[in-house]
Amino acid sequence: MDLVYQDKLDSFFSLSDAHHWAQRNGLTRLETYCILMNFGNDMSIQIDFESFELTKNQICFINPGSYIQSLDYSDANQCFIDFNSAFYCLELHDKELSCNGLLFGAFPDRPILSSSEVQTTENRELVKVLEKEFDQPDNNQGDMLRLLLKRLIIICVRLGREQLFSTDSPAIEETDDIRKFQALVEKHFREKHKVAEYADLMYKSPKTLSNTFKKLNGLSPLQIIQDRIVLEAKRLMYYTDKTIKEITFELGFSEPAHFSRLFKKQTGMSPSEFQVQEIV
Repeated sequence: MDLVYQDKLDSFFSLSDAHHWAQRNGLTRLETYCILMNFGNDMSIQIDFESFELTKNQICFINPGSYIQSLDYSDANQCFIDFNSAFYCLELHDKELSCNGLLFGAFPDRPILSSSEVQTTENRELVKVLEKEFDQPDNNQGDMLRLLLKRLIIICVRLGREQLFSTDSPAIEETDDIRKFQALVEKHFREKHKVAEYADLMYKSPKTLSNTFKKLNGLSPLQIIQDRIVLEAKRLMYYTDKTIKEITFELGFSEPAHFSRLFKKQTGMSPSEFQVQEIV
């Protein structure tokens, strides 16, 4: 299965099994938002520099800019849904979905959700409806695909609020603060490196943000920022021919020494040591 919708406005939406998805994307930088639903056996996937095992009935969310380094597609029961911002802009529709920064954004851990057997059955039916919609190439096809995608995202947002925070039944205001922060970091990490800069954008104090993160996931906002910077640095060092100095300035550092100090603090090795190692 490899179904693709595109229009004259560069909207892109696709529904694929893992085999066709891997054929189409290979090891290139992902340009779309991706929702991976595993309806089959346990599967292995390596995203950027981490390997994951997805068990049956789990859903994984993959950001644009990611690299899928390896993918087990021996089972045909994995479903990939890809879309770009021209098809459905998460930032623009954030008030409707509360998705930006919860399912897609700068995360301490890869967002992986588990669904019940009942919910999985409903998700399978939703995929079948999506698949059937590709047989209707009329003027309303794009709108219908967007409605079905929106339904899936809402289902996942509900699961995410239940599963992605360490506190049971966290307040919506607090979860919104975390997801908005994570969405802002994903958007601005190249030029904003301080918690106070993001707190200003959110009309919050740095202390309020720190307390909320500590309560809901045990991490600090600064850790989210620094982890995101280092992830992008790894991508640039591993997948491009850019020099460490070029990467330093691209990530908003005025001096290579400042960047190197952060990178070594986060990874335990210098940028030059990372460049020469073999990624397994």
